[in-house]
Amino acid sequence: MKTPLIFLSFFLLCCLVGNAQNTIAERLGYPADTKLLILHADDLGVAHSENAASISALEKGPLNSASIMVPCPWFPEIASYARKNNTMDFGLHLTLTSEWKNYKWGPVTSKDSVSTLVNHNGYFYSSVDSLQKSADPKEVEIELRNQVKKAYEFGIDVTHLDAHMGAAVSTPNYAMAYLKIGKEYGLPVLLDGRVYAMENDGIKNLLNSNTVVVDHILAIDPMTYQQGAKHFYSNLLKNLQPGLSFLLLHPALDNAEMQAITIDHPDYGSEWRQADYDFLMSEECAEIIKAQNIKMVTYRELRDKITRAK
Repeated sequence: MKTPLIFLSFFLLCCLVGNAQNTIAERLGYPADTKLLILHADDLGVAHSENAASISALEKGPLNSASIMVPCPWFPEIASYARKNNTMDFGLHLTLTSEWKNYKWGPVTSKDSVSTLVNHNGYFYSSVDSLQKSADPKEVEIELRNQVKKAYEFGIDVTHLDAHMGAAVSTPNYAMAYLKIGKEYGLPVLLDGRVYAMENDGIKNLLNSNTVVVDHILAIDPMTYQQGAKHFYSNLLKNLQPGLSFLLLHPALDNAEMQAITIDHPDYGSEWRQADYDFLMSEECAEIIKAQNIKMVTYRELRDKITRAK
């Protein structure tokens, strides 16, 4: 007997509502009150130092996720590693700014096609504010999509998208392009609950039961860095709340390369990045995760079990 169409429609609606009500933890097979953690490294591709430290922390430490800056000079090195280690959790740190004093990069798209994204020297703007004043959202979308295409061309099994300096989500129109591209490629994009407050019908139409929204985006900032990285991260992990937390760090080696790149930029500078790496590689980091019964998850799991779920 054929199932009546109205009953089938009702059944599908119930399934969608049911999935929407289940927590991410439940959809991954954990109790609702589980502490889930993605321990994430940003900025791979920006420098050899950043690549080397992040690879070390992925292979020998608890770091379990990272994202790559496609327009940056050391992208080919990390792309080669990602291609050979295609079960690791590598997303893309979608890039629209170039913040360092003497070390610059620009779009992967031809500059005449995205002229509003570059300054008079042909590089990305240094600040998000300057980007917002100049960048056409249509050109933002072109560049973000081309960064994803280039990553796939280099053989990276992309697990997710996130935004360097928050630039790709800094206006509703940019955020809509970010979400749209994620949906096109079946990739989760880094979002928290603030997405629901964006007054943009296009964004609201892109959100559904397959959208991954993390509960907590966590990071050290210049004020808390003064307390000491080890102190801050230890307390954060000891007090991690139930739900899905995304803790981002910037591990790199405090060497001549990184010091030159971050000159006159103490925040998120070379020493800061070494401190992030040192904590990741410390016994204390691994011990706290174990003692707090924190469950480590990756964007690969979220992509395959939620974003691409039928």
